[in-house]
Amino acid sequence: MVPKSSNNNQPNLLGKLTSLVVLLGVGLFFTGWTYRWAYFSFFQVEVTSLNLPIESFYIAAFSALFGHPWAIGKTAIATILIAIAIHVTLWIIQNFIINTLQNIFGAMQSRLLKYANKRPLSWIAQQLKSFADFSSTQFNSIAFLGSLITEIVIVSWILTALFWLAQWQADSDAWADAVNETSTLPVVTFVTPKDNAALGRQLDNPLVNPSDFSIIGDKNLYENLLGRELSDTSKSEQSIVWRLLIDRDGYFYIFPALPEKRAKSDRNLRPPVLVIYESGDGNQLLILSPKIS
Repeated sequence: MVPKSSNNNQPNLLGKLTSLVVLLGVGLFFTGWTYRWAYFSFFQVEVTSLNLPIESFYIAAFSALFGHPWAIGKTAIATILIAIAIHVTLWIIQNFIINTLQNIFGAMQSRLLKYANKRPLSWIAQQLKSFADFSSTQFNSIAFLGSLITEIVIVSWILTALFWLAQWQADSDAWADAVNETSTLPVVTFVTPKDNAALGRQLDNPLVNPSDFSIIGDKNLYENLLGRELSDTSKSEQSIVWRLLIDRDGYFYIFPALPEKRAKSDRNLRPPVLVIYESGDGNQLLILSPKIS
């Protein structure tokens, strides 16, 4: 008898384990996607345009939730708060919504049965009695509604917590990477033929601006970058260090990191991001370094 009971429970355990793995995978993917979306949105880059691999979202999720001690602490605190919020929400729903619906449905069911018992031979009365008996014995609509609401509440609170945890961590990481002194992104040096670049300095004559190019959009954005193409840390308040944000599908996303003093004075600053297409002729050179020389 014992082995038989064990065999009967095994499919149920496997089903629960499968459901748990699926829900965990969905939650991690949602967290990773939110983190990537918030991180690249800081730099005005749409995450859907980067064609990132799916596994990168799971790695980003672990980084957002358990990447460092402070992230682990926030995750632990959020877990406790979410458990309390779920309990309170379900208590409110049970006491003020489900119980009210049960009373209303019970009163309606009682009236239907009373009407049906007065006219037992009537076809309408028989159908009403069948409906009332079905609702109370074969299918409890209130219990089903309560179960559905419980699952919706739990999933909603968990997704809300994961969303805000991922967004907060992404904003923090993006700001750190945007500031030169705290950035973990590699320093980049990009070399290309002068005729292929609308922005850059000539090695033999760095004072000459690029010419013979047309422009659409904000002229000031372009002019503000002229003369700032070369990394320079001689002046701390106006230092220029170019860093690589990401390299995807033949496009380089680079930006001049913000000096720490300027960043502290204005938290709304955002660095401009340049998108450069990789040439297939082999006449470009991209040099990456952990720090400026």
